[in-house]
Amino acid sequence: MTESRQEKLIWLRAQMKLTSLCWALKELAKDIWSRPWSEERRNDWQRCLSLAANSDVPMMKNVAKTIGKRLYGILNAMRHGVSNGNAEALNSKIRLLRIKAKGYRNRERFKLGVMFHYGKLNMAF
Repeated sequence: MTESRQEKLIWLRAQMKLTSLCWALKELAKDIWSRPWSEERRNDWQRCLSLAANSDVPMMKNVAKTIGKRLYGILNAMRHGVSNGNAEALNSKIRLLRIKAKGYRNRERFKLGVMFHYGKLNMAF
C-alpha cells in the first residue's frame, strides 16, 4: 500500500470513530424519545446531552446546546403527546401559495385564496 493510501486509511479510521459516536448519540436520543413518559426522562436527556457536549464533534456540541435550551418544550411534548406539526405544515402551504400567486390585490383576496385552497370548503351544490 502506498504511503498516501495509508495516510488516507488512518484518516478514515479516525472519521469512522466520530461517525459511529454521532450515530450512537442519535440512536440514544431516538430511544429516549420513544420511551413512555416518566419523570426520569429529564435525567435521560441530560445524560445524553452531556455525552454529546463532551464529544469531539463540534456539531454534536452545537446540537446538545440547542436541545438543552429547548428541553422544557421537548419534555412537555413527550408528556402531553402534542405537536404543532399540522400548524407548521399549513403555514408552509400558505407561504407557498403566496409565492405562487406573486401577490394579491388586497388582504381580503389573499384570505379568500387561503380558504379556497386549504379551508376544506364544501364546493358541492
